[in-house]
Amino acid sequence: MKTAYAALTTDDNPSPREKIMTKKLKKKLSSARQDQYALIKKQINAMGALHKNEGKQHIFSTQLTQLINTIPDAILFKNREGRKLITHQLTQSLFKQLDLDWYGKADITPSLAPKKIRTDSRMSLKAELRLALEKRQLMLYYQTQVNSTRQVLGVEALLRWEHPQYGLIASDQFIPIAEQSDLILLIDTWVLQTACAQLKQWQSDPLKRDLLLSVNISPRQFCQPKFVEQLRRILEETGIDATRLRLELTESLMLHDIANTIKKIKALNLLGVRFSMDNFGTGYSSLSHLKKLPLDQLKIDQFLMRDIAIDGCDAIIVKTIIDMTRKLGIDVIAEGVESEQQFACLKQLGCSAYQGYLFGKPMPLNEFEKMIS
Repeated sequence: MKTAYAALTTDDNPSPREKIMTKKLKKKLSSARQDQYALIKKQINAMGALHKNEGKQHIFSTQLTQLINTIPDAILFKNREGRKLITHQLTQSLFKQLDLDWYGKADITPSLAPKKIRTDSRMSLKAELRLALEKRQLMLYYQTQVNSTRQVLGVEALLRWEHPQYGLIASDQFIPIAEQSDLILLIDTWVLQTACAQLKQWQSDPLKRDLLLSVNISPRQFCQPKFVEQLRRILEETGIDATRLRLELTESLMLHDIANTIKKIKALNLLGVRFSMDNFGTGYSSLSHLKKLPLDQLKIDQFLMRDIAIDGCDAIIVKTIIDMTRKLGIDVIAEGVESEQQFACLKQLGCSAYQGYLFGKPMPLNEFEKMIS
């Protein structure tokens, strides 16, 4: 039996009905092609616009965050963890009050209040960052790490900048600026010295002497040829128990030059320093890599925490990581734990250490010491 298409293409004398079908089919095909071309053109234009405005969109997002952070706590609703709940209506209201472009077509920077960081002041901010160390504007905040019974096992030191004009600035706002020059090396050295000095103080306190202090190390710092010697000198000068210090390195950094990474880690292991692989679960580590790296801990990326209580796939991934690390003799900690449901799910999966807003937000030293006491 011939199909309609076969009839249309093989018959020499098509019927009037077939002629009508042919015209309709050609019209539909032509229309479909036009729609397809239009869609492709729109996609190309959209990608071009996205690439062209990528920097502006990042700036827009950063400034919006800064704008929201200026809202007084008294007029905001908060969730159980004390975090601000920002509604679509509230954000639109803020833009309207400051006469900003809601659709991001215009640069919102000039309309922001003087206390906001202006994007055209990045060079100025870089110069100020150099002075921040001298003026003691940089400080460490501390976020607790707990076990399954919520007992504090240690803390992570997180860098903050108390800017005289902009207020408290998180590290992700200024570290990218510092990484554009050798300024990052000065900052990382200050962080290590400050963290070790703090560990020295805690060693004489029965409530804090057993705490592990985790410190993030930038790729630039770790890749310095004399990094091992530099840290050895800091440890000697402060006289701390080096087994209380844990350095966190990103997965990508560890695998960039794995032979050199292993060499440095082993050298510092001999001094007592421990190591953790940060943001694990979103990179490219394989079992063979983990077997080679002399790690004490893996930190499961918070990306896997978001839907772990409701997404079976995320739970399976986390369970696999936990089982794998246990067999390798490596501890595991989950970061970004923000709800009781996530906490309960992680405990059921066999996780033994946790970090996140559920157990405490990053806080200045005095608040942390008051809490731990």
